[in-house]
Amino acid sequence: MNIQLRHIRCLLAVASEKSFARAAEKLSVSQPALSQTIIQLEETLGFEVFERTTRSVSLTKDGATLCDYAQKLNRSMETFYREVKALQLSRHNFLRVGYLIGTAVEFIPKIMQEFERRRPNATLEFVEYDFTNPDAGLSTELVDCSIFRPPVDTPDIRLVEIAREKCVACLPDGHPLSLQETVTVEQLFDEPFIAAPGNGVWRDYWLAGQYRQGRGARVVFEAATVDSELQAVAMRKGISITAESTARFYARPGVTFRRIANMDDCIIAIGHRQPANPLIKELIDVAIAVTRLPADG
Repeated sequence: MNIQLRHIRCLLAVASEKSFARAAEKLSVSQPALSQTIIQLEETLGFEVFERTTRSVSLTKDGATLCDYAQKLNRSMETFYREVKALQLSRHNFLRVGYLIGTAVEFIPKIMQEFERRRPNATLEFVEYDFTNPDAGLSTELVDCSIFRPPVDTPDIRLVEIAREKCVACLPDGHPLSLQETVTVEQLFDEPFIAAPGNGVWRDYWLAGQYRQGRGARVVFEAATVDSELQAVAMRKGISITAESTARFYARPGVTFRRIANMDDCIIAIGHRQPANPLIKELIDVAIAVTRLPADG
């Protein structure tokens, strides 16, 4: 029986998306190629996996049973790949670290310096990601670990907090709330918001979704970087919420920052998949040591 991993991945994608077109886009393959792969699978099995109509795609009874088996196999293979990758990295002394733009700006140079001091024979590569990738590459598995501000939608990752900071409102100069020393999150609810592109828990967090009790934010502009976010605020398109360090490292004319008195601190964390190879554990130790240093240290 010639069933390959590509058959399994295609089966799971179509079952999840309930559409050959969406599944093909998710897998970055053409729809005809995906359809042919499913046909090959069904011919090998000797029964139909999907019921197809002009409007919908659904699993047959046998297809649903097969899909359960496929999900178990896929999880096992994902674990296998992660463990092999961790083994490779530990042998090659190389670590690729993603970081979300604007996150841990004051810490990353110190982390790199201390890591290189402790592990002079290891190579540490940092890769920057914008707001369209709030987990800084973990979901695509193009990095070994990443530094970002939770929460994110990425499943099956371990988070280690390395620092936290206050949240601030980014206001256009002259905004009525800029006359206050601090603001409350409730005072921001009716304001037009600058938001990250897409959707998900990370975008919702920076729209203060957890405080709104189901009341949606009025998003008027989307920005993928800190610079474009603050430029939009300076141009009076709307306001935004960000971390206090942004006020120190990205301040510019036209924008006033005010601490949000009743919003919980945001967290900076290192995220990684299990198992963590020794280099990731070393990086976490270094990051914790660096971020716990006094401000003048």
